Amino acid sequence: MQVDDAGLLAHFAEWKGRRTGRTVAAFGPQDSSAALYAADELLVDREDRDLVEELTGRYGAELLGTGELPSPPDGLEVREVRGEEPVALRLKFREVPRVDGQDDLLARAAEAFHGEVVTTCDMGAAVAALAVRCSLEERPAGLNLFGEPFAMPLSTATEGPVPGVGSNAFTWSAFAGRSRIVEAWQLMDSIQRMGSSPFVVLAVLDDGFWLDGGGAPNVALGQTGSDLGTGVMQLNLMAEGTPAGGMSSGSSPWHGNAVVSAAAATVANSLGAAGSGGLVVQPMVFRTDISIDHMMRCARMCAAWGIDVLNMSIGTWGQTELFFPTSTWDRTFRFAADNGVVMIAAAGNSGLNLPDDENIRPATRTPDVLTIGNLDTNDTAAPKSNFGSSVGLWAPGTGIPVMPDGNNPSGRLASGTSFAAPIVAGVAAMMRAANQSLSAHDIRRILVETGWPGDGKVSRGLDAFAALFAAVSSTIPDSGEPNNTPATARTLIATGPGGALQPGLGPFTTRSKAGDTDYWRFTVDKFSTTTVTVDFYERLSTLGVMVEAEDPDGRGPDDMVRTGSATTGRIVLSGLLPPGGYRIRITGSGVTAYSLVVGRRAALLPRDGFELNDSFESAAPMLFEVNRWSPFLHRSWGPGTYDATLHRERTISPYIGGGTSVVNEDFFRLEVPQRTIFSRPAVTISDADRPLDLVLYDERRVELERWTGVRKRTMYPPEWSTCYLKVTGADVTRYRIGTRMTVDTHMIPGPWEEIEVIPKWWGDPPPLVLADEISHYLHEIGPAVHGPALVFDAEPDTLLIELIDRTGQVIREAQRTPAGLALDTQDLEEGPYVVQLTRRTNEPTLVRVVPPLTRAPA
Repeated sequence: MQVDDAGLLAHFAEWKGRRTGRTVAAFGPQDSSAALYAADELLVDREDRDLVEELTGRYGAELLGTGELPSPPDGLEVREVRGEEPVALRLKFREVPRVDGQDDLLARAAEAFHGEVVTTCDMGAAVAALAVRCSLEERPAGLNLFGEPFAMPLSTATEGPVPGVGSNAFTWSAFAGRSRIVEAWQLMDSIQRMGSSPFVVLAVLDDGFWLDGGGAPNVALGQTGSDLGTGVMQLNLMAEGTPAGGMSSGSSPWHGNAVVSAAAATVANSLGAAGSGGLVVQPMVFRTDISIDHMMRCARMCAAWGIDVLNMSIGTWGQTELFFPTSTWDRTFRFAADNGVVMIAAAGNSGLNLPDDENIRPATRTPDVLTIGNLDTNDTAAPKSNFGSSVGLWAPGTGIPVMPDGNNPSGRLASGTSFAAPIVAGVAAMMRAANQSLSAHDIRRILVETGWPGDGKVSRGLDAFAALFAAVSSTIPDSGEPNNTPATARTLIATGPGGALQPGLGPFTTRSKAGDTDYWRFTVDKFSTTTVTVDFYERLSTLGVMVEAEDPDGRGPDDMVRTGSATTGRIVLSGLLPPGGYRIRITGSGVTAYSLVVGRRAALLPRDGFELNDSFESAAPMLFEVNRWSPFLHRSWGPGTYDATLHRERTISPYIGGGTSVVNEDFFRLEVPQRTIFSRPAVTISDADRPLDLVLYDERRVELERWTGVRKRTMYPPEWSTCYLKVTGADVTRYRIGTRMTVDTHMIPGPWEEIEVIPKWWGDPPPLVLADEISHYLHEIGPAVHGPALVFDAEPDTLLIELIDRTGQVIREAQRTPAGLALDTQDLEEGPYVVQLTRRTNEPTLVRVVPPLTRAPA
């Protein structure tokens, strides 16, 4: 097993170590799919005392504490816990342990990866081998692995703060404007979530790097680290073999330091700056005296060493062609481009017109080099920027936040083509990371072709998102495919904390292209409070999230409460779901990574508002209409629809103690009125999660009719009677029960299905639930109707209320009054009319019938 402590993976582990404050090792391929872990630690279950003694005695591990919890803060009381508390002990190794058969053990672990696998340090290799041995021996120990956060990691990017622009890089005008660098970061992160992302090396040829005598980046006072890490790849072309640090002799003593940070500073690390390519690049600095031989030697090194991008914010000025080695120069840069090096050059800041035949190198006449002009904050050419036909692309280069240096301990804002060029270089690095098959020529072409068209001196302006999106052919990887239809829905698996359901080993997946609909499936074994949380990049796409029951009669998803929205970056659906299968449907307007987590917590169905109604004697009285002059002396329900439950109750044995859990029974007493010419009393059971058994009894409790295994049923009990309805089931369930007068559609003209009679206001009925866009109710005008209008507690902008006569014509429309929307019924012939209620909102609406006015509305 190869230990590579100087490669790109080792640099990545070192970067992670700086963020965590621990010694970090990596194990895996030379890309970001490698596992990261604390190099010198093992986690061991406290129960295995023998293993703890073996690791401390034989291998020299040191026990870091006992795992006991600290005392609670003031105001919190210690709670007595049940069961023995599981504790994982941290063991730390001061010296590299000697492990017999280490290579064979690591080879076993490497089988989980494809291709060549390395470790990044001797300590990490030895500790990983010990973890493998414990696993093979079924001993309770493992590595202290580092995982991923569940929230979308780039919803903000906290830096510096840099004076003048604040700490959130998402709001910096150079990144959040027309260049769309923020969107490119989020797209790059979406791509990285779905596969291994190679490390991209971005070289900066310049002078003035703020490195110490050993070549390590200096750290500004008050900061915890450098944006370049604790070490940086470097070569001093002026004195090869010596560190590349030191001030430059020009007017900007730390010019190279600022340039490299504009391209490569780590994003969202709360330090000095954020580089356009800071998500993917490993920087390398070449210190130069800006001589021609240094430039050509650097280009050759980049080609030979596999360096992906070379940024040159320098130029050689005013040479005559007689003294310039044109042939060798041209062949050198063509050679580098043909070997995959994307070369970016600054146009310069002298306000010159640079036609293609000028001798200003490398900004003009250098083959396969993209020359960059500087945009001001209005996306026009900055006054001092060179321009002309040699300038292939323009990028933000005014007020660019750069990292601290020896003269600017808090960082600074830099301007010039020297900072526009590395912005483009960082975008080129993201393109290479996203699609390694792209040649240097492809990347240069795409950068220009996807740029927004400018005017005046500006030919094309950088659109980082469009360039990166084009680099991946407008499609990002999607490990969930195929899952575009309900039939191909992918099953979520319990790999999250507490058994939370996720798409795979982590919560992240993607909406990979325009028109992509994703379906995910999960099951609920018992009634559970279920929460579906989806985080996404709202700058890239809106998202729509729906939960669907595989049971076409399932009501659970309709009752889930939604928070967030398609434009906030988070949508949460939460509610009680009964046992069964469910699908999550994800739609949207664009591509984005998203995090999908489903939490399930078993829930007990509570008693409903009818309890106690578990016998004929305690049956809940249900009314179909209310008699205005005969108030009931006891609690009653109706007319209306109410939520009810069959829940579990424990029965206690009076002889042997203990008891059993049973599903309760519900009884309802039905006070059935006499039917009229147009209406008849009806009782409805609906929206049952599980099948119900229903029995209808007469007043003497003699069975009249029975229905078994039903989820919904409308019953017409005998008129002018008292009946009982018994509701039972084998499983706990929710259901709804409703009593009302319904219209016998055979008795009235018009194409109406069965509709309800609008309830009388004096019964204080529950609100009407308008689930459909258009709802209909019967209103009968006759001697028993008092008042000149029907009045609804609603506003005109939410509801349109109309009265329809027997011919199907709309004859009245409700008007706004102080009491609500009033529908004038004065001077109408006696008989049945239809009230039509039309929602003016997309959501279900509740509306109440309220006392009428004493006079008809004006």
